[in-house]
Amino acid sequence: MRYAAGVIELVTFDLDDTLWDAGPVLRRADEVQYAWISAHAPKVAARYGIAELAAYRRQLAAADPALRHDFTALRHAALARLLAAHGYDPARAHDGVAEFLRARSTVQLYPEVDATLRALAAEFRLAAITNGNTDLRQAGVAHYFEFCLAPSDTGTSKPDPAMFEAACARAGVAASATVHVGDEPYHDVEGAHRAAVTAVWVNRQGRPWPPAQRRPAAEIAHLGALPAALRALARAPADGAGRGLRP
Repeated sequence: MRYAAGVIELVTFDLDDTLWDAGPVLRRADEVQYAWISAHAPKVAARYGIAELAAYRRQLAAADPALRHDFTALRHAALARLLAAHGYDPARAHDGVAEFLRARSTVQLYPEVDATLRALAAEFRLAAITNGNTDLRQAGVAHYFEFCLAPSDTGTSKPDPAMFEAACARAGVAASATVHVGDEPYHDVEGAHRAAVTAVWVNRQGRPWPPAQRRPAAEIAHLGALPAALRALARAPADGAGRGLRP
């Protein structure tokens, strides 16, 4: 994998826990959808709590491979089935999922994200690759990205290299000229490796690297360090892959 000067053309980003803290967002979105279920399908709410609904979705995904990667389709299918099973109109699942998605896309960006993306957009082409279902316009970052690829677009999810290959193909950029930035050692870093894309690991919590996995090309503590990391990668020799640069 080459990192010669000028080779980086496309920088792709994970979203959850890379641009914002996803935990509170997802908890709030589940609560919002559960409030909708309680109001519009009380018999479902009487039997299923938030944890039980999550378990039901996992069981449905295990039984139906077509739903394993598209979390929006999975959530809609699960809610529609539960509504029908309890005597409600399954078409109302659309409204319940819409409540979830609105809350899911209401995020608080990490403090450095806007300035960093603005600076990078002046030098590189930017895109997003996510396993989630955030509406980038509502999240306030759509204007930085040429496009966003999600499992609903590709029929698969990270770490499948098809996600990264699809991004390179859509941009018309070689994998060797692409850098992916994300917080997950397996989904982001390993997925990028499988597609021959350079990986930068955002390690906000100071986690140790999983020893069994291939290391990223660079590790940063927050997105504000990314421009320097990209410059370092561009200056690195062709055999610099896997050295774990820490700018």
